[in-house]
Amino acid sequence: MKIIRRIAWVAVGFTYFLVALGGTVRVNNAGLSCPDWPLCFGKPFAFPDAGALLEQSHRYTASIVGVLVILVAICALLWARQARQVLYPALIAPVLLVIQIVLGALTVLWKLPPEIIAAHLGVALAIFAMVITVAIMAGTAAPSRELPEKTRKFARLAITNALLVYLLMLSGSYVVGSGASLACPGWPLCGPAPAWAIQYHLADVNIFHRLFATFVGLVLIWTLYAAWRRRKVAPGQSWVAIAAGVLFVAQSIVGGLIPLLNKPVFIAGLHLALASAVWGMLVILAVLAARQLRAAPQGAELEELEVAAEKEQVEAGPVRQTISSYVNLMKPHVTVLLLGVTVAAMTIAKGALPSLGLTLATLLGGAMAAGSANCLNCYIDRDIDQIMGRTQRRSLPSGRVQPLQALIFGIVLAIASFAELTVFVNLLSAVLAFSAILFYVFVYTIWLKRSSAQNIVIGGAAGAVPVLVGWAAVTNGISLPAIWLFAIIFYWTPPHFWALALLIQKDYEKAHVPMLPVAMGEAETRKQIFLYSLLLLAVTLVLFGMHAMSYIYLVSAVVLGGILLYMAIRLLRDQTKRWARTLFWYSNCYLTLIFTAMVFDRVLLH
Repeated sequence: MKIIRRIAWVAVGFTYFLVALGGTVRVNNAGLSCPDWPLCFGKPFAFPDAGALLEQSHRYTASIVGVLVILVAICALLWARQARQVLYPALIAPVLLVIQIVLGALTVLWKLPPEIIAAHLGVALAIFAMVITVAIMAGTAAPSRELPEKTRKFARLAITNALLVYLLMLSGSYVVGSGASLACPGWPLCGPAPAWAIQYHLADVNIFHRLFATFVGLVLIWTLYAAWRRRKVAPGQSWVAIAAGVLFVAQSIVGGLIPLLNKPVFIAGLHLALASAVWGMLVILAVLAARQLRAAPQGAELEELEVAAEKEQVEAGPVRQTISSYVNLMKPHVTVLLLGVTVAAMTIAKGALPSLGLTLATLLGGAMAAGSANCLNCYIDRDIDQIMGRTQRRSLPSGRVQPLQALIFGIVLAIASFAELTVFVNLLSAVLAFSAILFYVFVYTIWLKRSSAQNIVIGGAAGAVPVLVGWAAVTNGISLPAIWLFAIIFYWTPPHFWALALLIQKDYEKAHVPMLPVAMGEAETRKQIFLYSLLLLAVTLVLFGMHAMSYIYLVSAVVLGGILLYMAIRLLRDQTKRWARTLFWYSNCYLTLIFTAMVFDRVLLH
């Protein structure tokens, strides 16, 4: 493993240099200094000017990276066949390399189309992530002194943050490629945009990138806070997170200098180099957390940590404990995902970024509505939550909140949500949100959950309503594309929750909840997950067929849906729980990414 690790780290260094050098080529407009490919003016070495020198340096650096990537893959096949965490990324990297080479050729031959440039960068960053993964996973993790669930939660946060930075870099690449870098002459606000920027909607492209960067920065602050709280059990990860934060601030400042200094070449190149470093740091952070999870405590040590965690929770201040208990009733991890698709639906409906005031008002009402539904669900299910291991620590089963208090809290949230949406958004959004609460509580929780194996199929409709709320907030109506957004979430819900049901099947059996694995067995559940994943892929393609989306979305839908379908096939063939866990995690990423692709498509190409 040592030789694999060493070669992989060398590959990491060269890949980072390749990405930074590619950015330098781009900002110097040297991409077409060599008009042919793979040669330059028909020769392997031709340097008529500085631009050609830059372009050829980039190509030869890519060749070195290619050799290193292939070497890592060969070494992994020879010495790490049993270590899947090393073997898989090592084998994925050469596949990405082939795609990267093709995109590099198309970039030159098709005269620098911005979409191909963004894809070219995206694949390079993916290769960067793969070699980082190999380099870290080839090492040995020290025994973890943290509850596995806490480590897993942090790993998910780090992965999410890394993916957001990845998308941010792709949007930045499109900003440069589309000529929108100077569409906003001011910073941090746009300032008076020039006429050409308004005419071609380039100011919207620039503003979208800035707002998205702000959102990513907020998530990074959250990641930093989480990492700092874990500094005693994972000090290395906390320092990596701090490094990512410092680099993000630096690249944000450098990004602000681009319009203020009228896009100097050095500053623009440095912006990409720093952003690539942020991406690399967050990938390192995520992989370190994943590696720590592989060394999770077990047996007596795990029990000791669980007791310590309960003691720490009891010793927390009463105000903090009360707030935390009520927030937990709202299931914030679920609510955040629902709010994300709400904002996406608003942006898709408008074809541009909705106003900040309307967005905040819709999010506040949506958060209270989702929190109300989840809180009332916890109140009704408090008896089975006490039986199921996954839910025993919730606020009601643990006794931190009394049932009557939870009921009142849920009802107050529902009323407040309806009032807020009616006053500050519109009546249709308020009615839709309130109907989702009623459906989730009465149809799913009270009726279907304990009586039908199809509970999540029908009841999952409540989770699809937020896109209708977002659409109605902007248009004050519901049109056909909104129905298809609803359908995407509706058909996404069964494979997502059935994968979870496979993981906690025994809990459902103890609580006598007829989830599909309990009622019809694991084999049928795996089959249904595959069928619904296939159906979901078909449903996502309809938006392109009805001309509501263009090719950015089409490619994203095919790739993301293809990955989900592949995982469903593996789950169908593999009788272990491993692929159920992988599919459950990926399904969360899938929903985030597919709606992000829609937003990119609508904002950038319409």
